[in-house]
Amino acid sequence: MLNYPNMKTILILLVPALLMCNFACFTPGAKDNETGSSSGNTFKTDSTTPVKTDTIKSNTTLNKYTDLNKDAFALHYDAIVIDTHNDILMPVFLEGADLNRNNPGTQSDLVKWKKGGLDVQMFSIYVPERYKSNHFSYVMKLIDKLEENQAEHPETFALCTNSEELQAALNSGKFCGLMGAEGGNMIEGSMENLETLYSRGVRYLGLTWNTSNAIAISARDETDRGKKGGLTEFGRDVVKRMNELGMMIDVSHLGETAFWEVAELSNAPIIASHSNTYSLCPHYRNLTDEQIKAIAKSGGYIGINFFYKFLDPSGNPGSIKSVQSKYKNGSSQFNDDDLVRFNEERYEYIQNNLSNSGTSIDILIDHIDHIKNLVGVDYIGLGSDFDGSITTVNELYDATCYPIITKKLVERGYTEEDIRKILGGNFMRVFKQVCG
Repeated sequence: MLNYPNMKTILILLVPALLMCNFACFTPGAKDNETGSSSGNTFKTDSTTPVKTDTIKSNTTLNKYTDLNKDAFALHYDAIVIDTHNDILMPVFLEGADLNRNNPGTQSDLVKWKKGGLDVQMFSIYVPERYKSNHFSYVMKLIDKLEENQAEHPETFALCTNSEELQAALNSGKFCGLMGAEGGNMIEGSMENLETLYSRGVRYLGLTWNTSNAIAISARDETDRGKKGGLTEFGRDVVKRMNELGMMIDVSHLGETAFWEVAELSNAPIIASHSNTYSLCPHYRNLTDEQIKAIAKSGGYIGINFFYKFLDPSGNPGSIKSVQSKYKNGSSQFNDDDLVRFNEERYEYIQNNLSNSGTSIDILIDHIDHIKNLVGVDYIGLGSDFDGSITTVNELYDATCYPIITKKLVERGYTEEDIRKILGGNFMRVFKQVCG
């Protein structure tokens, strides 16, 4: 991996207008800044260091591209792209998948992320239901795994804990990892364990998963099982301590009663790392319009989830998988040495083979539209939930497909600035504000 430690300084000296820009990872197959021509970068699907490139990305909100319809994919690979929820550690830890190689049985890995233009992945630190005890010990081992990966691949992978570390890693061209914990059961009712999570680098905590715990009642328990209550007294203390530590409070999976107590208690932005809109898909995991407004009022963030169940009430997983198989197989015919060109050809193939079955990505964009129309574009991001045992929408069959979201946003009339915010800028803002 090429390294340009002084690139930011050089750019600032040469182009004062870029003083406010944020810089991102070196990008595979990105377009030249001025001409739109291919950079000629290469991509190897069987390599543990899958990308070689010589172009640094920027997160500037300047109007860099004059024709977004033509340059949607170039914009995607130029922008900082962040996903705030992914469960890949489960297949890595439990089934021996390799984070750094193209695994046929996973929706994501480093090869797919790079091919999809992802720069920052927030890894879900999660305890599977099969484990009934020793949750804290289990998550310590998951964190060990990520730290071992960083030690083994120091030139290409960096775990970060604050915005300064994140920016430095992006500037040096590394793929960046952040950690977020899913389910407060893992701290086992101990404030000391919460503080240990923070000291190990975990920067958000989902207060519940589907099951309630010593912190709060979950959305599923409140809605499907009729459990009453919100935050416990310990839970209120947890919220306050997270504010003090600089740890983001994640309300995905949280019961609505507890949600409103968090909204009242927290003095920091609230996030929903992987949730959608209840008004378009009335599922207990989704957010009502009033909850969306409260998150926006806090200055927070909502990561759109790719799971069809949280997007489309009439979705059918069998139909979706059939369409995905067709799209994936059809796309395999295209050369991926130039990723912009690859995406143009893949998108053309998909458009020429549209299906009336399954759940279209257009429904996912409808959820983004709904939040934008309700509170504005500044609170929206991506929280895929890849490798969380989910069936995603037709066109997002794996993590190589993030660029299709950018293309769809362009078609819906989103500006370059809007798109950069959704792809990563909005989360960068909240991360810096809460975590430093």
